[in-house]
Amino acid sequence: MYSAAMNGPEVLPLMRASRGEARRAAILAAARDVFLEHGYGAATLDEIIRRAGGSRATIYEHFGSKEGLFGAIIAQVCAGIVAPLMAPPGHGADFEETLYAIGRRYLHALLEPPGLALYRLVVGESGRSPELGRQVYAAGPAAAAQELAAYLRREATRSDLSLADPDLAARHFLELVKGDLHARALFNAGVPSDAEISACVREGVRTFLHGIRSIWRS
Repeated sequence: MYSAAMNGPEVLPLMRASRGEARRAAILAAARDVFLEHGYGAATLDEIIRRAGGSRATIYEHFGSKEGLFGAIIAQVCAGIVAPLMAPPGHGADFEETLYAIGRRYLHALLEPPGLALYRLVVGESGRSPELGRQVYAAGPAAAAQELAAYLRREATRSDLSLADPDLAARHFLELVKGDLHARALFNAGVPSDAEISACVREGVRTFLHGIRSIWRS
């Protein structure tokens, strides 16, 4: 039931914030489609506004510029890729199975069609805009490796896991679980099946653990 308490001045900022978030989401969705259809250079703010509504002032208010808008889209996609690595394992979870679950979630996130399309776009644009490439690398691959390295360090404090360089180990792990499946998808050389993803990740985990165990024995 609507109450008088809900009609106070404190409600107005919440309503404005909600409308602002909805407007921002609509701009991001429209901009992503426009960038993917036309490429970064040929995409125009006018076309984004035509699809999302609003005005240039709205875009400038939320994102600052066309570059800022594209950066926000990339940040959104990268956050989805990094998120699987941030889910904490259950207490006493098996190390190998935890790595397998992390690898599967990570690879599935990498293979999402919007992420693949934007990856292709960024690779094409980074030659003309090196700063864009650096930002994407920092928000995507580097952030993913940092999250995994943090997990490996936590695991080392609870077990006999010994890694000379957890950051390097994390980067190696993320490449191992990808195998050639990410490249295949990027080049439209075939959509990996769920069975292929599972097998690739499982073998990547085993290879990673074999390397660690060799260090333990040395």
